[in-house]
Amino acid sequence: MRKIDEIIFYGKLIENYHLISSHGGNISVRINDNILITKTGSMLGHLSPEDIVVVSLKNIADRNIKKASMELVVHRAIYESSNAKVVMHTHPEYAILLSFSYRIISPIDAEGKYAIGDIPVINVKKTVASEEVADEIKKYTNNYNAAIVKSHGLFVWAESLEKAFYLTTSIEKSSKILYLYNNG
Repeated sequence: MRKIDEIIFYGKLIENYHLISSHGGNISVRINDNILITKTGSMLGHLSPEDIVVVSLKNIADRNIKKASMELVVHRAIYESSNAKVVMHTHPEYAILLSFSYRIISPIDAEGKYAIGDIPVINVKKTVASEEVADEIKKYTNNYNAAIVKSHGLFVWAESLEKAFYLTTSIEKSSKILYLYNNG
């Protein structure tokens, strides 16, 4: 499957699993020194090839930057500080809800403990599309596969979109279990 087709496929799954609002979230794939990334304001559940742009990993004067997701700064930071091949950014409800109360989310369910481990919570003033998030997330890319920006959303980095989606859904499931355990 072509990378653009994979992005479209996982965009639909992200929407089907209710991990975003209609125009929320973004997906990127690293290809050498370039990034395929969803356009700003695109609907992940209804992507077409025209909703995905190619930007340079390092060239800040790239002409497609204005079209790319406004979270490009965070995607770039993750790629520059890790071996990740993909980045998936979603807004899962239970994970975000826990971000208000935890500095690190530690799953209590067996799958979460095995597959995910701890998920750090990033607490910054400017939570959306910020250099502040980009700088903070770099601290976690070598020891974790995900981080939650408090009150905003989840960033997951992995070697494939399938793995990133698995981690995203597992984090949300474990977050729901933890929330219901503590509040049910």
